[in-house]
Amino acid sequence: MSGIIQINNQPAPKKGQVKLQLIFEEDLKKNSQTLKNFKDKIQREDFNGKEGEMLTVENYEDYQLLVFIGAGKQAEFNLIKYKNILADGFRIITGKKFSEVVMVHHSVCSKDYLNLGKAISLVLYLSNYRFIKHRNKKYQEKDVTIKQLNYYCEEITLEDQKILKQGIEAGRLISNGVILSRDLVNEPASHQHPDDMVNQANIIAKESNGKITVEVLDEKECNRLGMGAFLAVAKGSERPAKFIILKYKNQKSKVKSQNYNSKVKNICLVGKSIIFDSGGLSLKPSDSMMDMKIDMAGGATVLGVFKVLAQLDNIEHLVYGILPVCENMPSGKAMRPGDIVTALNGKTIEILNTDAEGRLTLADALSYSEKKLFPDLIIDLATLTGACMVALGKEITGMLGNQDCGLQLVENSAKNTGEQLWRLPLYKRYFKKMTNGIADIKNVGGGRWGGTITAALFLNEFIEKIAWVHLDIAGSAYNDEASYGIVTKGGTGWGVETLLDLITNY
Repeated sequence: MSGIIQINNQPAPKKGQVKLQLIFEEDLKKNSQTLKNFKDKIQREDFNGKEGEMLTVENYEDYQLLVFIGAGKQAEFNLIKYKNILADGFRIITGKKFSEVVMVHHSVCSKDYLNLGKAISLVLYLSNYRFIKHRNKKYQEKDVTIKQLNYYCEEITLEDQKILKQGIEAGRLISNGVILSRDLVNEPASHQHPDDMVNQANIIAKESNGKITVEVLDEKECNRLGMGAFLAVAKGSERPAKFIILKYKNQKSKVKSQNYNSKVKNICLVGKSIIFDSGGLSLKPSDSMMDMKIDMAGGATVLGVFKVLAQLDNIEHLVYGILPVCENMPSGKAMRPGDIVTALNGKTIEILNTDAEGRLTLADALSYSEKKLFPDLIIDLATLTGACMVALGKEITGMLGNQDCGLQLVENSAKNTGEQLWRLPLYKRYFKKMTNGIADIKNVGGGRWGGTITAALFLNEFIEKIAWVHLDIAGSAYNDEASYGIVTKGGTGWGVETLLDLITNY
C-alpha cells in the first residue's frame, strides 16, 4: 500500500507539484483573490463549485498544477461526499502524472477530525489502488500513484491535529482490509485455490498476536458433521473443499451473550467463497462465466475485516468468520439436476439447478454458525443473484433478514460509511414455490421473478431463531466499468468498512 500523509501546522507553501483545493458554491460568491485571478476561466468552463465539478489551472504561483474540486453547498456537505469527490480529484492528478499533492484544510471540514482523518486516508490509499501484479514490469514502472499528500491545517489546535492523525491511522488500517479484499477478488482462479484462502487466513492469524485463531475442516470432517449441501457443490472439482473458521477474541472478550442488552456480543460473518463458478452441469453461457472468479467476494470481504481486526485491541466482541470454500465445476463426479442432498440441519434439498450453488454452501455455513457458535447476530455476504443487479443495479447491495434489530444495525453502519444498500422484503408467500418438489425444499423458486427474495427465503430455512442479515453483493462486489470515487475498477471490497463500523459501534 503506497502513499504517505504528512500533517503540517504551517501555512501552505506557494510552490510545489500540485495543489488541490476544495471549493464550495458559497466560496465563489466571496470573490477571494485566488478565484478572482481565474474569473474568466471559471466563467468559460461554467465552474460553479457544484459537487463533482473540476477546474484545473497549470503553472500558478510556482505550482505546476492547481486543481479546484467542487463540493456543492456547505450545508449539504458530509464526509461521504468528501471521500468521493476527493478521490476523483486525485484521479485527475495521477492521470496527469503527478505524485505529490498539497491540500489546505477547509473550515467546513472542522466538525469531526477523527472521521475527517479517516476519510482522507481512505481516499489516498483506495484511489491509489491498482491490480497490476500480472502486467509487465515496464507497465508497472510507468504507473503513477500519489506517493505523498501534504495536508496543511494551521488554524486547528494541536489536540485536534492529534485526533486527525488518529483518524488517518484508522483509515490506513481499514484500507488494508479493503485492499486485501480487492486483491483476492481480482486474482484469477488459475492463481487462487481453496488452499490459498486457507493460507491467507493463517497469515492474518499470524499477524494478530494471538487475537485470531483459524480452524479448517476438511471434506471428511464436513461429511461427519452432515454438510451434504456444501459437499455436493464441491464434488465436481479436483480441488478439495475447505471449511474455514476464523475466531477473533482479545483479552477483553467475554462469554457469548445472545442478549441484545448485553454489552459484549458474539457476531458471526459468513462469506460465500466459490473460488470459481462454472455453473456446474447447469453450465453458464461463456459470457456469464468470464468474471466468475469473483464468486468468492463474500469470503474476501470477511478476510478483509479480519485483516483489520488483527491490528485492533479495542474490540470486546467475539467475532467469527466462516468461509465455505470450494469450486463449482462440471465433471463426472459433479452434482446433477434432480439430485437430493441433506443439509447440516437435517433438511433435504432437491437440486434443480446446479448454478444455484452458493445458497447450498451457505445453507450449511449458516446452520453451522447457529448450532455450533451460538452467535447474537449472523451476517452473510454473497454474490448470490443476478436478479439483485436487475433490481438495484451494480452499485447497491440488496439486504434482507429475519429481524429488524439486525437489519437496522447494518443500515446504520452503511449510512456511516456511505456504502450503498437497500432493504428488500423477505416476502414469505414466495416460499411456496420452493416446497412443491420431492424433498423438503428446492434450491430454486421456479420462474424469473423475485429471484433475490426467493434465494433469501431459501437461506432463511437454515436459520432457526438467531438474528440474521443477508447481503446480496452480486453487483456491488465488482466494478467492471470506469472507476468512480474511492471505487476502482475490479473488486470493490464492498462491506469491509460497513462491517467494521458495525463491530466497533455495536
